[in-house]
Amino acid sequence: MNTLRLLPAYLVVFVGFVGYSMMIAVFTPMFLQGYGHLISPDMTTANKTILLGIVLCMYPLGQFLSSPVIGEFADKYGRRPVLLISLALCVVCYVLLACAIKMESMTLLIVMLVATGLTEGNIVIAQSTISDVSDAINRGRLFGYIYMSASLAYVVGPLAGGKLASPAVVSWFSYVTPFWAMAILLFLTFVGALLFFKETHSPEPSEPIRLGVALTGLTAVFRPGPLRILYMINFACYMGIFGFFRCYPMYMVDEFHMNVSEVSEFIAWLSVPIVIANLGLAGYFTAKFPPQKVVIWSGVLTALAMILIVIPSSQGFLWVTLFLVGLPLSVCMTACATLLSISAPANEQGRALGNNQALQVFAESTSGLVGGLVAAILIKASLPAMAAFILIGVAVLLLRNRSRVSTK
Repeated sequence: MNTLRLLPAYLVVFVGFVGYSMMIAVFTPMFLQGYGHLISPDMTTANKTILLGIVLCMYPLGQFLSSPVIGEFADKYGRRPVLLISLALCVVCYVLLACAIKMESMTLLIVMLVATGLTEGNIVIAQSTISDVSDAINRGRLFGYIYMSASLAYVVGPLAGGKLASPAVVSWFSYVTPFWAMAILLFLTFVGALLFFKETHSPEPSEPIRLGVALTGLTAVFRPGPLRILYMINFACYMGIFGFFRCYPMYMVDEFHMNVSEVSEFIAWLSVPIVIANLGLAGYFTAKFPPQKVVIWSGVLTALAMILIVIPSSQGFLWVTLFLVGLPLSVCMTACATLLSISAPANEQGRALGNNQALQVFAESTSGLVGGLVAAILIKASLPAMAAFILIGVAVLLLRNRSRVSTK
């Protein structure tokens, strides 16, 4: 019954990630190959990659800023009204994104990407809704479906976006078409939420809005304490992982001159091993072995697989190398969250995992910018650079483990 009741929440997560994964698939060839006055074909590749990195960090930056604020409003006024308002605003944002591309206006595009991220901080409402109606026994399973929804979205979003942007599929398709399609999908999601989403949290109108606390909550990760080093380890791993998602499409376009349809197929293919890992592989390893060992081994394997991508010169090898990245990458993300959770006191679980989620979103934003800057120097170097972030996190974890053993 809980699962059926939560279907609208999972739909919100799925649609949100469909939109963002579609952006990665569409923007990468659009920027690197040029698009009218928006991105001149005469612009140097270095400048294109820097600009792409800036653009790709705008959406998660908006999510990072709005997630704690939307969470505060959802606690005060209830999940349902805040979710419906954010979905309605998101429809408008995608319409304006389509207009920005049609008008070839970089300023409007960047502004609307931030605005879209601000409205799609509503994913935190879906997570809160699941927490509201689940008990300790079922919470892990129900939260697992969130990652499954996101993983499936990374299959659907790139494939749909790539085909909708390709005139080879339909003559009148262009880079604008996927954004109109997303506006329609979000409108249907809004209607579905209006009809089927039930309130799971009693509004607390007497409670004050603590925007200052919400916006500064992430500073807790820098305060002295037993969790601070784990936050830093997780952030290093997330920088490498999310930076990889930004950089490997750049590498494919630059090295193999792929069009938007081809890029979307490989992005969707990477999601296959991630879905497989989320179906049980990640849970099996984190349950059978100590989470710190799982982080170390999965992190090392992820980094090595990332580096392996740039070694073969044949496009066909990408089907193998991307698959080899996806499996340990997904296990590493799950193990990082699990290690933090078991290390946090029972009364600080929500705060610790909330901070960890904020670190993920912050890493999504900053890794796009860092990846673009490295790619501007040498696109092939961007993937080893992202692997280096993960290896740094693994090295710090190893040092932490050794220091704890030596003090016993």
